[in-house]
Amino acid sequence: MSDISTTEAIVIGAGIAGASTAFHLAGLGVKTTLLEREHPASGPSGNSTACCHAFYLMPELSQLAARGTDLLRQIPELTGEGIHFQEIGLAWAVDPDGVTLFGDAVDRVRAEGTPIESLPLGEFEKLAPDYNWDGVAMTVWEPSAGYIDPYSATNAFARGAGKRGVELRTNSRVRSLIVEGGRVAGVELEGGARIAADIVVSATGVWTKPLIAQLGVDLPLTIERATVAVLDAPGAARKYMPFMWADNLFMNYSRPEGEDALYLGSWPGGGTGERNQGTERGKLISKADGYSQTVSDDESVEILETFLTRMPKLAELGIKPGHACVYDMSPDDMPIIDKVPEAEGLFVVCGSSGHGFKLGPAVGEAVANFVTSGKPGLLAPFSLQRFAD
Repeated sequence: MSDISTTEAIVIGAGIAGASTAFHLAGLGVKTTLLEREHPASGPSGNSTACCHAFYLMPELSQLAARGTDLLRQIPELTGEGIHFQEIGLAWAVDPDGVTLFGDAVDRVRAEGTPIESLPLGEFEKLAPDYNWDGVAMTVWEPSAGYIDPYSATNAFARGAGKRGVELRTNSRVRSLIVEGGRVAGVELEGGARIAADIVVSATGVWTKPLIAQLGVDLPLTIERATVAVLDAPGAARKYMPFMWADNLFMNYSRPEGEDALYLGSWPGGGTGERNQGTERGKLISKADGYSQTVSDDESVEILETFLTRMPKLAELGIKPGHACVYDMSPDDMPIIDKVPEAEGLFVVCGSSGHGFKLGPAVGEAVANFVTSGKPGLLAPFSLQRFAD
C-alpha cells in the first residue's frame, strides 16, 4: 500500500512564488507542505536577473511589483537570513511616442508610494554623460529599484517557511493531481506516495501546462528560452552601468552584477502595456527540461549589439559565458493566477512571462490570502476568464 500523509495545503514548486506562498500560508496558520522536484530555486527563479522595480503601466502589476520588492528588502527581518537588497536605481529611456503613456504611469506609481519621477531630456544625462541619448524624449528614474541574489532570496523564503512549520520536501516530483468528486484531494508523487490535502497550489511555472492537462484543462501557455549576455568589467561594472537600465527604443535591459560584470538582455515590451513587434521573442521550446542553458558567443553578441548605439563604451569589455533560462508565457504576457474550475481547491500560479521574480514574493502573499479568504484582490485581472472572454 502506498504511503499516505495528510496536510491542509500543498504548494507544488519552490521557486520564488511557491516558496513565498508556503511562507505566507504558514503565517496564516495553515498547515502546509512545500514540494519541490529538485531543490528551491533550481528552476527559472534561480536563473533570474532579479531586476526589481515598481514601474509598470498596469496598476496591479505595479502594486504587486512594489510589494514584492518590499518583501525582498525585508528578508533579513522576515526570515532571519542575511540576504540584502542592492538599491541602485532604474532608468527607463522613453521614446517620443511613449512620453504621455509613461508619464501618466509615473504619476500613478508615485501616488501609490514609490519614489519615481520623469525627467526631460538633458537632466538625466548628467548621471550618464558617456551614453548616446539620441531618440530619447524622457527618462523615467526610479531611485529605489535594485536587485538581489535570486537563488539566495528564494531559499531564504523556503527556509523561512520551514521555520514557520512548513514541511519542505525536496527531490519530490508530483506525478499526478488527485481529484475526487470535482474537488482536489491531494497529489501522488513519483514512487507512489500520496499526500492528502483539500488545497493544492501549483506554482510550477514552466511545468504547469502538462500537470494541469491531466484534468483536461489546456492552459494557454508557451515556453520561451530567454538569453542573458554577461560582460566582464572587473572592478568597473558601476562605471559602465551605474544603475539598472531599460530602453523602450532598443528594447533591452541591463544591470551591474556586483562590481565585476554586467548582465544584458532583450525584451519585446510585454508587461509595460505595449509590445514592440520588431523585437525578436525568445526561442519557443516544447519542453521545460533539456534546453540549452549555455549562451553562445553569437547570441551574446546579438544582445550586445542592441546596446552599442546607446552605450558605445561597452565594446571595450570582454564577453563572458552567458546563461539562459525559460519563461512560461501567456498570450498577453501577464500572469495566470486563479482557481481551476474543474477541481475545487486547486489554484494555479503560472504565466509569469518574465516578470515573475519581482512579483513572486507579493504573489505568494496574495495567493495565501486568496486561498484562505476566497477573494482574489489584486490577482483578479490575472484570472483564466480573461481568455474565455
